[in-house]
Amino acid sequence: MSIKLHDDVVKNYRMVPEDFVKHLFTTLGIVIAAVLLASIFFGVPEKQPLTIQHYAQTNPIGFEQVALNALDGKGRIANYGPPYNNGTGNVESPIQKAVGVLHPVNTAQDFILKPLSMAATVNPGFGPTLNAFESASAKTQSTWETNYNTALAKAHVVNGKVVVPSGNYGPVPQLMSEGLALGKSGLYSGALIRNPKVVTRFDNQNYLLFLQGAPLHQAATPLQLLGEQWGIAHPAVAGYPAAWWMTIPTWIYQWGFVANSPAADAVALAIGFLFWLALALTPWIPGWNKLPRYLGVHKLIWKNFYNREPADTPPALTVKGDEQNAF
Repeated sequence: MSIKLHDDVVKNYRMVPEDFVKHLFTTLGIVIAAVLLASIFFGVPEKQPLTIQHYAQTNPIGFEQVALNALDGKGRIANYGPPYNNGTGNVESPIQKAVGVLHPVNTAQDFILKPLSMAATVNPGFGPTLNAFESASAKTQSTWETNYNTALAKAHVVNGKVVVPSGNYGPVPQLMSEGLALGKSGLYSGALIRNPKVVTRFDNQNYLLFLQGAPLHQAATPLQLLGEQWGIAHPAVAGYPAAWWMTIPTWIYQWGFVANSPAADAVALAIGFLFWLALALTPWIPGWNKLPRYLGVHKLIWKNFYNREPADTPPALTVKGDEQNAF
């Protein structure tokens, strides 16, 4: 009795010495060159990013409104809720409440007063104005902020500065004017991400959150990049494809029970995780792990191999006697 084993994979190919390191770096060089050339001829032009400096320069009144909303606690992040604070403005579900405050943000301090205190170290003449506001009672501060908020609706810009009708605003106009100057200079971003306790460590959170709300919506609306517009599948530059590979994740949000859920993000992420888990655990899930066999894709891939004529069959390895027990 004998057993024949095809050993064409081992013996039917001529072996030659190869320098795989050379092939690796050659291939890498070719890919880099191809990517650079493709980006030159087919790259999507960059849309000008929305920055604090650009917003302050192009929309001074809007910038002061954002800053004032952060100061008086009426801004998007000021009353957002978990994970930033205990507000209720954007609380979607008990899941969000259960997670709690993971990245605490006090917009009045973190977005306005701390950056302005840094500016006061450069411009000592601004120190008394800042102290006058901080030493006032909460009620007085609220009165100043409310009055100035009303006045901004009638504001206009003169020589780059926001001018409002006369009123009882306390030092708030000076605070806003100094903040606007800091924003126009491009230094506001650095003041927001600076950690005073550690000189070399930066945290981008406050910089990313400062323009949340009206500024981002104003920039996104004409580009059809709002969430209800399937924004992630729209191009930021007309005539170019957008993030088409995100169609499946955004499609999940269109399912009724996801779109109408108070915790849409959590549900969508959970569904995505379950899909990933099913793929990761495929070899161990009974029935599901047999799917490749039922689909028969491997038969199509190896069809030509198994349909070869006998003359094309590679030589076989013959094992006789007790040696067959090894197999």
